[in-house]
Amino acid sequence: MTSRVDNDDTLRIEWPRPLDAEIVLRHVESGEECPAGDLTVLSPGDWTAFCRGEPVATDDPGFSLDGLWAYAESRRSREIRAFRTPGGTLGLRVREVEPYVEVIRVTADDGVIQAEGAIAYGDPIRGEARLVAVPRRGPEPVSGPASFQGRWFEGALEIEPMTVNQVRSRVFWDLYAEIDGTRFPLATRLDDIVDKKTKVRFPAQRVAQIRVRPYYTETDSLAVAVSVEEATS
Repeated sequence: MTSRVDNDDTLRIEWPRPLDAEIVLRHVESGEECPAGDLTVLSPGDWTAFCRGEPVATDDPGFSLDGLWAYAESRRSREIRAFRTPGGTLGLRVREVEPYVEVIRVTADDGVIQAEGAIAYGDPIRGEARLVAVPRRGPEPVSGPASFQGRWFEGALEIEPMTVNQVRSRVFWDLYAEIDGTRFPLATRLDDIVDKKTKVRFPAQRVAQIRVRPYYTETDSLAVAVSVEEATS
């Protein structure tokens, strides 16, 4: 069987459905049950699909990059995604979302970090913008030129300003697209790569004894680690 959540938050299942069988969704933590016909009432968290009291088995991982991109092109405050549980049954994951830039490409070279991507869960935007790096503590934010063309975003940021007057051994900077005073986090969440923080590595650049490297956080947001390297004898 295959299963998808359509853009209108309707669960579509292709399978030899038993006669007079209704799919019921059960919240994994609370045990709350809801009919699968109305996903708008589902509370955040993971839900398991049941039919006639038994979990619905599936060999479909629930992943379609094209489908997820189409879903993310609609403005929404909640994401509902079908997936296959470790036990091989159909599940739904419901979570609250806000507009952000889904990063497609990151380039770190020649003293610059460049990012390209598209707005997810928000409206198209057009105009000049900024790629902003915000430290979690310490220095002031720094920024570089960027632009929005509909959903598409491109921005570049010189790394040298992030290294000026660094007094801590390591400073972490979170990246945002900013336009008209509104900031959109940069992240990569529509693919099927889990644990990007340990699996995806970008090239490091250096300014004197300071290393600058983009990385993914535990929430798949794009950030930059600026570290003072120990001098070698």
